[in-house]
Amino acid sequence: MPDTPGNIVRVYPASGANAMLPLTPANNYTPTILLCGGQTMDDGAWGNYSYPAVDTWNIPASSRCDRITPEPTDGSAPAYLQDDSLPVGRTMGQFIALPDGTLLVLNGAENGTAGYAQRTGTTTTFGAMPFGESLATGPVGQPAIYNPNAAPGSRWSTAGLSSSNIPRLYHSSAVLLPDGSVMIAGSNPNIDVNLTTKYPTTYSAEYFYPPYFSAKTRPMPQNVPTTLSYGGNYFDITVQPSSYTGSADDAAKNTTIWLIRQGFTTHAMNMGQRIMQLNNTFTVQNNGTITLHVAQPPPFPTLFQPGPAFLFVTISGIPSSGTFVIVGNGQIGTQPTASASLLPSSVLLAQSSKSANGTGSNGKNAANPTHSMAGLTVSLIVAVTSFTLSCSAMGIC
Repeated sequence: MPDTPGNIVRVYPASGANAMLPLTPANNYTPTILLCGGQTMDDGAWGNYSYPAVDTWNIPASSRCDRITPEPTDGSAPAYLQDDSLPVGRTMGQFIALPDGTLLVLNGAENGTAGYAQRTGTTTTFGAMPFGESLATGPVGQPAIYNPNAAPGSRWSTAGLSSSNIPRLYHSSAVLLPDGSVMIAGSNPNIDVNLTTKYPTTYSAEYFYPPYFSAKTRPMPQNVPTTLSYGGNYFDITVQPSSYTGSADDAAKNTTIWLIRQGFTTHAMNMGQRIMQLNNTFTVQNNGTITLHVAQPPPFPTLFQPGPAFLFVTISGIPSSGTFVIVGNGQIGTQPTASASLLPSSVLLAQSSKSANGTGSNGKNAANPTHSMAGLTVSLIVAVTSFTLSCSAMGIC
């Protein structure tokens, strides 16, 4: 692999955000990794974290982003490609794959690194640590959304996204929920529980509602299978007119099917996170019902490993709730495979039926319970108390 560009350190404790971009038919399911943020401190500046050599909390995190395709399909050598920069520099940022094909980044700080420390020298010589035991400061409460399909220079957006006032630093976490919202929890840049320091042990959780929660209608697909195979016969999903608004043809042409594994969240990353678009065609019925002909995952289990995942049907950027599915035989080991699914051609409405439209309306088929959004604005983050995380219980601190 080539050297990291810009001498940016992104592994722990610099902890740059990282994620695999969506695997799609358009990119031939070629894995590409996106890395953002991290630190540019000199090697000598890292010091001994029981006795910091420099005030790491004063050093700004990087805002640079880079892509790399580890195994280019054209046979060329892997190379970093600089991408659009983060809106602000960030260490300990965390990417969450969303069921509209975008990536959400949240949590982290503008300065310093992950971890904690205690000064063991005299404070008259080295000075007290001004932020308790935290090696980072400047919490970033503003989420941002990255669109991998947008033109360069316009891939990041914070429009309409509310900020959180709860610092989410070391030991914070986030995970996608089946309704398409994101739960955020934790933060403890301290050697033990500390409720009175600048950045205390945090037991609260928050829910982030991406912009698609503003939709009055969310899809309610029918006949979604509960098991998927690697290759093999395609399957059909039915979408009733009540699941979308506007032209039936437009809805069908703007439907995508996403397979998402949220991963296991700790230390600003979701290990095992995957997002894959399943190929599909469609048939639009005269009454506006859409039948989606959906391919099984490609017959390459290494792209999306066997096990649990959620399947989302997304129409014009608005996702359904996720259906829990098992990919492959659900066991560790060699997986049965078959030829890639062969899909029928798409069929639009007959010319005489071009007036068929969706009939979706507010409330009846929203994927989220109506009470969960009562009184909230889109993308607002709200606190929920009494959610406890313990890294020691996991054996990872």
